[in-house]
Amino acid sequence: MDPICAIGLASAVVTLIDVATKVAKRVKELSETGDIPDVFRDIKTRLPLILSVVARTQNETQNLSLEAQESIEEVVRQCSEQAAQLHEILKKVVVVQGDSRLKKTVKAGVSLVEEKRVQRIAAGLRDNVQLLTFLSVAPVEKKEPKLVSFSVRKNSVPLPSYASATGLFIVPFARDVHFIGRSSSLQSITKNFESQNRVAIAGMGGVGKSQIAIEYCYRYKEAKPDAHVFWVYGGSIARFYQAYKRIAQQLDLPGWDDPEGSILELVSSWLSSTQDVYLLVIDNADNIEHWWPGKYKSGASLDDPSKDLSKYLPSEREDSYLLITTRDNRVASRLARTGKPIPVQPMSEVEASSLFLSKLGYERSSIDEGEVHALLKELDHLPLALSQAAAFIQENGISIAEYTAALQGKEAEEFLQEELDDARRDEDSINSVYRTLKLSYDQIKKQKPRAAELLCLLAMLDRQSIPKTLLKHVLEVTTSLGVLQAFNLVTSRAGQKTFQMHRLVQSFVRISLERDHTASAWQENALACVSGDYPTEIGVGQWPECDTLAPHVHIVTGYEYKTPEARLNLAHLLCWAADFDIERGIYDQALQRAKSSLEIFRELVTEDDERLAAATWLYGRLRYYLAQCANDTDEATGLLEKALSTAKYPSLTYGETAFELAHLYYYQGNKKRCLAMGKASFLCWNDIEGPNAARTLDNMHDYALELALLGHEDEGIAMWQEIMERCPGSDASDNTKTVFTYRSMAGIAEFQDDAGMAEIFYANLVGISETLYYPEHIHVLDYRLSHAEQIMRQGKLEEATQLSKAILTSSSGHSEWRICAGCLQTVAECCRLKASYIDELEYRLRTLEVHEKNLGRDHRDTVDVLHGLADCYLNAEKYPEAEALYQDIISWRSTEIGSTHVDTLRATECLGVCHLYEGRNEEAEAAFIDVTEKDTSPAARLVHNLCVALHDQGKWELLEIWSRKLYDSDDGYQFRALWSRMQALEQIGRTAEASEVRMSFLALDPPDAEARQAWLVPEKPPTRVDRRFGRMIHPRTWSA
Repeated sequence: MDPICAIGLASAVVTLIDVATKVAKRVKELSETGDIPDVFRDIKTRLPLILSVVARTQNETQNLSLEAQESIEEVVRQCSEQAAQLHEILKKVVVVQGDSRLKKTVKAGVSLVEEKRVQRIAAGLRDNVQLLTFLSVAPVEKKEPKLVSFSVRKNSVPLPSYASATGLFIVPFARDVHFIGRSSSLQSITKNFESQNRVAIAGMGGVGKSQIAIEYCYRYKEAKPDAHVFWVYGGSIARFYQAYKRIAQQLDLPGWDDPEGSILELVSSWLSSTQDVYLLVIDNADNIEHWWPGKYKSGASLDDPSKDLSKYLPSEREDSYLLITTRDNRVASRLARTGKPIPVQPMSEVEASSLFLSKLGYERSSIDEGEVHALLKELDHLPLALSQAAAFIQENGISIAEYTAALQGKEAEEFLQEELDDARRDEDSINSVYRTLKLSYDQIKKQKPRAAELLCLLAMLDRQSIPKTLLKHVLEVTTSLGVLQAFNLVTSRAGQKTFQMHRLVQSFVRISLERDHTASAWQENALACVSGDYPTEIGVGQWPECDTLAPHVHIVTGYEYKTPEARLNLAHLLCWAADFDIERGIYDQALQRAKSSLEIFRELVTEDDERLAAATWLYGRLRYYLAQCANDTDEATGLLEKALSTAKYPSLTYGETAFELAHLYYYQGNKKRCLAMGKASFLCWNDIEGPNAARTLDNMHDYALELALLGHEDEGIAMWQEIMERCPGSDASDNTKTVFTYRSMAGIAEFQDDAGMAEIFYANLVGISETLYYPEHIHVLDYRLSHAEQIMRQGKLEEATQLSKAILTSSSGHSEWRICAGCLQTVAECCRLKASYIDELEYRLRTLEVHEKNLGRDHRDTVDVLHGLADCYLNAEKYPEAEALYQDIISWRSTEIGSTHVDTLRATECLGVCHLYEGRNEEAEAAFIDVTEKDTSPAARLVHNLCVALHDQGKWELLEIWSRKLYDSDDGYQFRALWSRMQALEQIGRTAEASEVRMSFLALDPPDAEARQAWLVPEKPPTRVDRRFGRMIHPRTWSA
């Protein structure tokens, strides 16, 4: 700073402080005489703020340009002149001891006359203070591409010397220049990190854990400039996800911006494998259910209960450090693992006194030590309470003794009846904090009612990271936020773009509103803010906005609303939020929200309302995604059919409902309805957006795939050819047109049994989709798996196995689990074709585990996987295991899809084969007879197996009958049929007929006797190998 400027500014500040102090004294004297005009009352409350701003300005001028320093000096001189004018006016109106009644009357009259002049001076002071604030926080132009700061604090400091270091610094708080003490806690953290990678500090709320962690971050960065420092809020799953996403973005990790990728897995993997040195802080890891939901889950939370945040913390390695702050010692002990948590206690007398005075801005020599001691005792040395007390005293210009007396007075005793449910807090500590909050809140209501109203609104949102954009319709929001920040009830982050409030502040306001019976009104206001700001059409571009609002959606959707307007607002917000949950793969939470939304719409709107149709479609869609049994699927079918009947044509709801129904009918085996809905979906989009629109072509592809899979290969191929003809005139991007073309060519090749050409086209799809997305994107993984399947169909089993295993590694932990299941099933099939049954068994079991985890044991897909596992046991000659599984499969299928369904009959035949190998011929016969009675055209293989069972039992008459049927059923079994019939006729004494059969047998040039012994061995049914349904394995996402 220029020396001359420094002297001039210092002189101006001294003059202003001197005059302003005299003015404050005069105003106080005036107020003691009784009621005073509002303008003088305003001056009384603003003078402490003016002095605070001036003092801060003087401390921060070293960061400013010479021109700005000169401007500040001029503004300070103007403030001094205005304060001097006020002093002169106040000398005329302040009543002093000894004044006569007449003189008092005259002074009262003068105060009325001078009121307008005082108003003009006060307005000028306000303008100058705002200008000073702007000048003092104006940013300094520096090149700092890697240093990330998200907050401008009241006591900001110059950028540290490591601003140009290579390591990231993602800590959303500026360093506190008034940080006091805590040396033992900081030393303990440093010492513990010498022998362990994880350290936890634990203590009750408001004790200063986060402030210790912030200070440690800055000290760590000073010691290791090139190390990364990351800050993660661990108090909620949504905020934990947001912080990890910010880390991924700042590190520019591949795939950080993919809407379907797993940010938590991405960042966790990087933290566990990087060679970079870093410090990771997990702040406010207070909710034990978020870290070990399986053990401590209580239900009732909209947070995804399947999330276990502990598994997303990095594994321990050299040069990586994890610092945890929490109120819960259980969390601290388990997350820190080997080391004991470091307890954080309330401040010592010396530390608390220093902190209080630094916040107050007073010198120790100017205060009464006894008054300070009494106040510290009343506040239990808690940093939060001390900071709030200092803010209150500063803002209101009262003494420390007056503040302490107010805490002990009758008005302060009207505190909350309910305490925070935390065994680690003693009762007095809680009461002291709440008393401070009540005094602050009451003063704000008197001074600026709009600020008190804003505090009520903020208290009904998530207390962390409240975006200012959410408050754009709030009146006087800027000045109201200024008042709330002055009282330390809210603090700014990310350069005044987001705000937060302490948990105790939020709790106090909420319970106060409950006592005043106004909480429901403020809950409705909060809901209106969030629903009014939430995107109504959600795509990848809206992800950041939805991420920001996610914690607030979680809060406001948890309230109970009574008015129809509020409940409709809630229903809309639940629908939009559920749609976003689907894109993130949080299906359980999406299902709860969709169900609640549907119930509200059913109650409040008419049957023909399009909103009811959309909500019904959304809920039915989710019921289908999460169906675990036939009843669930039937319910989903009913919901989607209801939505289709209600939706207007053409509309998005109609088109998407038809799309979902096509998929559902396919898995139900309803071919006719599947094709009808597939066609309806693509025709709907054709009518909405035109024949060449991207979404029309996308739906055409789905319909072509349905046609091909359901036996109409020629029609499907024709439609794929039509898609390729339409592509040049489409409104889709060039890359999307290329995808449509390759996808169509791959489909044509695959259904013409040209696996070699299909392999080429899928390889091209993999290449182009990797440029459009990234290697682990859902579409890329899907095309890679289809590519591996085509290689397998060509008999290149080892190559297909290696490709599938590579995809399996890439898709591990992906939100779309069916990719992982498809890889496991492909590897298992390759093992089967190589007759490597032990290896096959491993992958069949892993496939089953994935299905049971995501669909449950009783889902149709899971039962199909069980059938593959049973076949593997049969091939591996593990007959008891195979038998047990076949019996379970038959039982389930008989109940859910019918005893005559082809899959049920195949399982029954397999059970009979299993009995044959075990020598239980009578049971095998019963199984085979059961199938023949239910299947009007039993396969020749089945009849042959029945003949084997009859032969081994010596049931010659029945064998003669069934061998004759076998002869008539299939030319490939003529030798076996004639030989079996010949033996049966000989055994029952019909020698003449036996001789005729023998002549026919010999005329066919039969194989030798050794080969004929193989005819007594049962034949296993062929393994069922289904084609995957391509894009239908995952929810609707517009690749175009």
